[in-house]
Amino acid sequence: MRASVAVMRRGLLFGLRAGAIPAGICAVLWAAIALSGLSGEPLESSFEKPSAGLVAVLGSLAVGVAVGLVTGAVLAVAPLRVLGSAPARGLTCFVVGATLSAGEVVVMDVSSRGGYGPVVLAVLAMPVVGAVTAARSRSIAAARLGGGAVAGYADAGTDTGTCPGAGPARARVPAPVPVRAGEAGSWPKLPSSSRT
Repeated sequence: MRASVAVMRRGLLFGLRAGAIPAGICAVLWAAIALSGLSGEPLESSFEKPSAGLVAVLGSLAVGVAVGLVTGAVLAVAPLRVLGSAPARGLTCFVVGATLSAGEVVVMDVSSRGGYGPVVLAVLAMPVVGAVTAARSRSIAAARLGGGAVAGYADAGTDTGTCPGAGPARARVPAPVPVRAGEAGSWPKLPSSSRT
């Protein structure tokens, strides 16, 4: 049960990060359009209204959270046979991420009032979201797989430090010991060539 909750939490954190990217882009575009509208010339953009920008920002964030939560839920209930197989886990997460990112298409359609550019960009981003979700599936499911996402490294979605049971981050190499000439382990002396 604790592992499933940890998987859900990692999925939520992934979703927040994934949703923050399009939300941040929409916020920057909305702010740039709003500031350029202060010059007096109307831009005839659908992002001119604050409500459209707010829908784009909050909707993108909500879609990211939904992608992360559903991915976490799927990985929390998936059989260990699926989690243990990288292709099966990746394909499952790709389908979930790409399918749920269709919500971003709806958000862009509503916020841009049917504008082609944002909608086409959101459609083109669907396989990218699926690929990123598949790539991050190991770190999201790490709590159920036993060990960290990458052996010895902290999972970016949780606290700092090494993951439990992951071992040291790198092999410990003993410090070099100084050796005097002529002792065991030193380079042999080459015979000097003397000409007689």
